[in-house]
Amino acid sequence: MRLNKAYRTLERVVSCVSRLAHGAGASVLVMMMLLITMDVFLRYSFNRPVKGSFELVEFMMAVVICLGMAYTGVQKGHVAVELVVSRFSPRVQALIDSFNWLVSMGLFLLISWKAVAQARVVGLSGLASSVLHVPVFPFLLVLAFGSGFLCLVFLVNFIDSVSRVMRK
Repeated sequence: MRLNKAYRTLERVVSCVSRLAHGAGASVLVMMMLLITMDVFLRYSFNRPVKGSFELVEFMMAVVICLGMAYTGVQKGHVAVELVVSRFSPRVQALIDSFNWLVSMGLFLLISWKAVAQARVVGLSGLASSVLHVPVFPFLLVLAFGSGFLCLVFLVNFIDSVSRVMRK
């Protein structure tokens, strides 16, 4: 009973934080849209584009994607091909899902770990963008956060799949 309560708490926390990250990513997407619109307008109307807009859009795109990964995972919006798996019994489907969640969790845990390590190296080297001189390491930390949080989503899904395997 206590384990079930801990699972439900983890599920609620993951869902809440993923919605917050999704909202932040959506806000960055709106800012990116306004920046691109302003850049196009100024470029064609006054021949004065926004300096560094390409760099800013690159960084903003990284933020949008990384902050949206966990929410997409919570909503089960990632691509899944169930052509063969859908023909198996629910228990075998849950077993295959468990394996997939475990492998996915391992992959994104590795991505998160390497992003933190790379952020440390890049931060110490002082790498920055060429036009606006924006430091690169914070965006690697956003990648680490997004990937790490996606791991928590996969953990919740893994626990759910294992519980479906255990059911009689």
